[in-house]
Amino acid sequence: MKDSEKAIGGTQSVARALTLLKLIAAAHPHGLSVPEIVDATRLERATAHRIAASLVQAGFVQRDERKRYRLGLESMQLGLAAMSRAPLLDAIQPAMQALARLTEDTIYLVVRNGDYGHTLHREEGPFPIKTFTSIVGATRLLGLGTAGQALMALMSPEEVKELYKRHKDEYEAKGISALKLLEIAARTSQQGVSTTEGIITPGVIGVGKAFQVTQSSFAAISVAAIKNRMDVKRRKWIAEVMAQEITRFGFQPVLGTAFKT
Repeated sequence: MKDSEKAIGGTQSVARALTLLKLIAAAHPHGLSVPEIVDATRLERATAHRIAASLVQAGFVQRDERKRYRLGLESMQLGLAAMSRAPLLDAIQPAMQALARLTEDTIYLVVRNGDYGHTLHREEGPFPIKTFTSIVGATRLLGLGTAGQALMALMSPEEVKELYKRHKDEYEAKGISALKLLEIAARTSQQGVSTTEGIITPGVIGVGKAFQVTQSSFAAISVAAIKNRMDVKRRKWIAEVMAQEITRFGFQPVLGTAFKT
């Protein structure tokens, strides 16, 4: 075989692997089976299986107990590395700074990373009592934080049920049943805003709101403060100014809507 033919074959293999990786990423965390990959790519079954196995060996994909392919640790690490200075942060940081000035409290930016919320940035307001419920770079299971609840509310009931099944032990340790997680998601979806009290730090109340980044991706901002600063009237005001600032800087906040089905 000539060198040029080898190069073409190698390029084709790389292209197929990247196409398959993108496909699996789009289906994460539910994953894809080999038949579903074959249907989506029109590859021969043996070829699809070989490429998927290569991605598993490299750590970019993992094969779960149901023989479905999902993103692996190497893919997650690439995503986290890219988030260290994501374009989203440059675009939304002025809104976060404005919110920190208006509320005088701590503002968090969280993006979804599989089953977890990843804290991308934090802005501190001037109020002397700081409420640090997360650090930049930390991940937390969806539903266990204010912004994470806002992101979880974008999922369908079936997706929330599957999320609970995958992390049942961790949710149970926090006193959260499958029914309670569904209720949290439904309430947040209907109200268009999440509210938590003492879920991470005792005596701290958080208000969170999701917003659209691209046609298919979302992030969330949350405001955290000590309980005596967060009566019902102030929580409502914070939700309003969050929506205003998100909109002012070119993003679309997620409004109250019926739980997605």
